[in-house]
Amino acid sequence: MGNLTRHITKKEIGGFIKFFMTGVLGAIVNFLSQIPLKTMFVNFGMNDNKAFAWSVFWAYMIATAVSFIPAKIWAFSAKSTGNTRREWLKFFIIATLALGVQEVVSILVRNQIANVYFTDYSEFIRDKGSHLAGMACSFIANFFGHRLFTFRSTGLYDKMKTQQN
Repeated sequence: MGNLTRHITKKEIGGFIKFFMTGVLGAIVNFLSQIPLKTMFVNFGMNDNKAFAWSVFWAYMIATAVSFIPAKIWAFSAKSTGNTRREWLKFFIIATLALGVQEVVSILVRNQIANVYFTDYSEFIRDKGSHLAGMACSFIANFFGHRLFTFRSTGLYDKMKTQQN
């Protein structure tokens, strides 16, 4: 562990803290928007499981849209790169992968853990605990994906653009 911590710079720690803060913004939007979304889907006639899955999906999408600009400008200091379109595409790719992580973890935790072992708690608490577990795993996937891919020049976007023409 000592070798690992020697290679982590103060700049990297600062970058993680800034990403964490933009993640908190996204997490608040994600967490709070899921509640009325689930209610809306239930009122539209969806069963509870489907309403939960779709509300987690749309809450994540809303949070992703809200988080892009702060992540670009503040967390990754990519304010004036001139690559906003490229970064948005890469941001969306990583966000889609992290969405899959959040969706799978949230549903698995809800169905296999919360609804089995925590039946004394209300459905709301089981849903939100499951949603938080999915959000935590998604945060990790997002951090490494954006750090290693989104706000870095990898050449992938140029290759995709060349193939399109």
